Formats: sequence, C-alpha cells, structure tokens
Amino acid sequence: MPSSPSPAPDLAIQPALATRVVGGFGTSILAGAALGVVAWIADQLGYPLEVLLPANAIGAWLGVAFVLGASARTIPTGALRGVIGLLSAVAAYYVLIAVFGQGFRAIGASHAATIWGAVALAAGPVMGGAGAIWRHGTGWPRAIGVALLAAALFAEGVAFGMPRLIHLDQLGNDPGALLFGAEMLLGLALPALLLRRGERINGYLAMAALAIVAVLAIGPVTTLVRELADRF
Repeated sequence: MPSSPSPAPDLAIQPALATRVVGGFGTSILAGAALGVVAWIADQLGYPLEVLLPANAIGAWLGVAFVLGASARTIPTGALRGVIGLLSAVAAYYVLIAVFGQGFRAIGASHAATIWGAVALAAGPVMGGAGAIWRHGTGWPRAIGVALLAAALFAEGVAFGMPRLIHLDQLGNDPGALLFGAEMLLGLALPALLLRRGERINGYLAMAALAIVAVLAIGPVTTLVRELADRF
C-alpha cells in the first residue's frame, strides 16, 4: 500500500519555529526578571554587601542583553531578545519596589519604571543586536559588536571607579572601587577573549573610540535619568 503523504514542509516547519520563538522569548523574560530580582535583593543588602551582587551595575544589565542577543539565531531577533530581557528586568525590579518598598520609592515606582523602561527600550536592542552580531557577523561589524559591551564596561569603571582607585591606601575599605577596577579589566579583556586573532585590532580600535564617548557621557546621562526617575 502507498505510504501516507508526509506533512507539507511549511506545516512541519511552523511548529518548530513557534517552539523556538516561545522558548527564546520566554528565556529572555525569565533571565530579565531574574536580573531584576537580584538587583532588588542587592539593594536590600546595602553597602558594602551589595558589591557581592553587582546586579545594579550598568555593565551587568548591558551584559545580560548582550548574552541574550548572542543566544538568538538572527540579528533582529537578538535585538528583540535584548529589549525583552531589559524590560522584564525593569518590570520585576519595580514590582518588588512597589510591593515591598516604603516611602517615596514605593510611591514613585510606576513613574521610575516608565523612565527606566524607556532606557531599556533604547539600550536593549543595541546590546542585544551587538550580541547577535558577535555571534553571526564577521569583520568590522563583529568587532564593533564586542567593542560596544567592552567600552561600556570600561567606561563605567573609569567614570565611577577611577576617582576612588587612585586612593590606594583606602582600597581595603572600599570594595566598590575594586569592583569598578575589575569591570575596567573585564572591558579591556573582552576583545581578546571574544574576537578571533585577526579581528582583535579592529575590536580594540573600535573600543577606544567608543570608550572615549562613553566615559564622557555615562556620568551626566546616568545622573539625568536618575533625576527624571525620582520626579513624580
């Protein structure tokens, strides 16, 4: 007897595609929510214990978006995973603030979430796309993708840590300065760790250019966003 006809190719592909989409975006939501929860927990620990969970560092949030983007099969879906992850992190963090917080932070949680959500909408696609480009790209685009994350890590370490790192006699009592120093070193190491030998020079050139801009901008931009988030 003739065998039964096989499913049409498009019908066979659709369930697999749907599974990948749900799984990928579900992972982005869970990873982002986990970041938001850990960031909230770090807030409760207070300094210097919160340094043990550096989930409130800018580099940590951008790094999660980069990794989520790198897990995607295409560059557009990488950008989308990055923004979904950061939006989920913001949502989880401020839900916990609204439920367990006190005073002005709890009252202004929805407003602050809106402001930081707008930042996530801007940064998520960039860093998620950078991660996807690192995985799927070649040449200069791949080098620039890694340089975006490396420059952000280095710039945060320089802008917030350098004024404290120069006081060598106080480092034993300032674990935050050591964290920023480690972030600088990680940023410097990323092009060597993530890029192929022939791409590393381009990666460091791109990182140098981006880091100059980031070092100058990260302090004022962070201050401005925090001021806007605290107005309600």
